[in-house]
Amino acid sequence: MLTNLNRRETDWREVAQAFTRPAMAALAQSGCSDALRRRLTAAGLDEVEHRPLPELLGDAFRGLQRHYRCEYVYKASITDRVIFGRHSPRTASLHVELPVGRSIVDLAVYNGHSTAYEIKTELDTHRRLASQTPDYLRAFERVFVVTHPRWVDRYRTVLDERVGILALQPGGSLTEVRPPVADADRLDPSALFRLLRGAEYRSALERRFGPQPNMANGRQFQHFSRLWNSLSVIEAHDIVEASLRARTTDAATVSWVQQLPQSWRVLGYATPLSQVRRQRLLNALL
Repeated sequence: MLTNLNRRETDWREVAQAFTRPAMAALAQSGCSDALRRRLTAAGLDEVEHRPLPELLGDAFRGLQRHYRCEYVYKASITDRVIFGRHSPRTASLHVELPVGRSIVDLAVYNGHSTAYEIKTELDTHRRLASQTPDYLRAFERVFVVTHPRWVDRYRTVLDERVGILALQPGGSLTEVRPPVADADRLDPSALFRLLRGAEYRSALERRFGPQPNMANGRQFQHFSRLWNSLSVIEAHDIVEASLRARTTDAATVSWVQQLPQSWRVLGYATPLSQVRRQRLLNALL
């Protein structure tokens, strides 16, 4: 377990660096946990060298929950409660920091529907919401802002009424303070189209309209964009939902994230790794 240190103060900002993409990627590349353990030792954690790494990361994460509720704490908690609690990684797809219009949504979930989660910790301000939420409302059926319980009233007053509010409780549970207005009819087909990769929109539109000619990338985008605009909003959303859900619900990805320590699962979705590096990382966690 994580000890209460009397000799030195724990640097929780430094501990948080163990929960980043570079930290996961470095472990996957080297297959050795020494650098990660040195980081946690330097941050002031005790009993680092001889403890199993998943146990160590779990205790470090619980320390962050108590002492330094950074954005990662929110992301990991939402992942745990929504993907591995309410739904299943086999049927619900998670996307971390997904570009949407001019914004980047913190978490997006596709599970037959589409939901955006924008995180505003107690360390954040609400200034960017004026540009972020319109982008999300054009691309997702449901939009939530997730914040600290004491900032709920602030967001009630500044948010578009169609945006729901979730409060992240100290123990990691989520309380729905205000439900979102779920509405696929308000979505913007062009915003949906830009969420797709070329292979995804080509495959979907060929199923709908038949085989299409090969052409240069720029002309291909314009050609398929014209076909896309002939779809109804509901058809367009259904294609996007199915395409993005398929990205992370394949058997290999599901097996990978399920084998990760609970505190690192959201990193598994966020960090692109080859199958070889995934296995190297899992071996290093043993």
